[in-house]
Amino acid sequence: MQILMGKATMDQIVAGRLCFYRRPEPKMRLYTQGDWRQEINRFHRAQQTAILELNTLYHRALNQVGEGVASIFLIHGMLLEDHDYVETVRTLIQGQGATAEYAVQMAEISFAAAFTAMDSPYMRARAADIRDISQRVLRSLMGGRQVLLMDEPAILVSDDYLPSEVMDFDQRRLLGLITRKGSLDSHTAMLVRAYHIPAIVEVDLAPRWEGHLALMDGYTGTIYLDPEKEQQELLREQYQANGRPKRCAGII
Repeated sequence: MQILMGKATMDQIVAGRLCFYRRPEPKMRLYTQGDWRQEINRFHRAQQTAILELNTLYHRALNQVGEGVASIFLIHGMLLEDHDYVETVRTLIQGQGATAEYAVQMAEISFAAAFTAMDSPYMRARAADIRDISQRVLRSLMGGRQVLLMDEPAILVSDDYLPSEVMDFDQRRLLGLITRKGSLDSHTAMLVRAYHIPAIVEVDLAPRWEGHLALMDGYTGTIYLDPEKEQQELLREQYQANGRPKRCAGII
């Protein structure tokens, strides 16, 4: 058994197999040999499609968890129309001959890096929002949408999760989330709390643990890898003895 520590989003215990979530690298042309005006029009069409999708997510979240959390997607819509962001994309297309896809990707890298460099933890967490809106525009430009199909209940592990990814996960089979990076101040953290998804962030978890059994203790931010039966029973007895709410998923 190995023990790792992180920061939990909610007091809950969950156990299950680890599944590492990997996003495919988009394959795109970097520069266009056609009319730059066509590329700008492609960008704006994708931008408007993304805004419509975000409006749909807003109303879905509004009905499920309320205005406070749903407003995340209104903020994303405003970011997509931000003057500096849009002009950066347009300048890369018109001035450097970039394709719409490459221009959006470069804008994502630039703006996310600027937020990451800020002193405020809250502002640093906004980098994930920039990545989220940019990835949404890229999906619209390139066609298709990544959907994670889970064959069985599992705990997902990734560097971080984008807010809209939380809305796409099959919550019937999602036992919990672990991130190697992430932040308790992020919009993703707000969403997982609102949807009562157990999550622990800032955990140094290597991919070699793929498929192994893990136990997430949200009361202490502890993760037990390949936990022994005695450890599971100890946790059960400990929390029952202390009168804490016993909400466990997975094998516990």
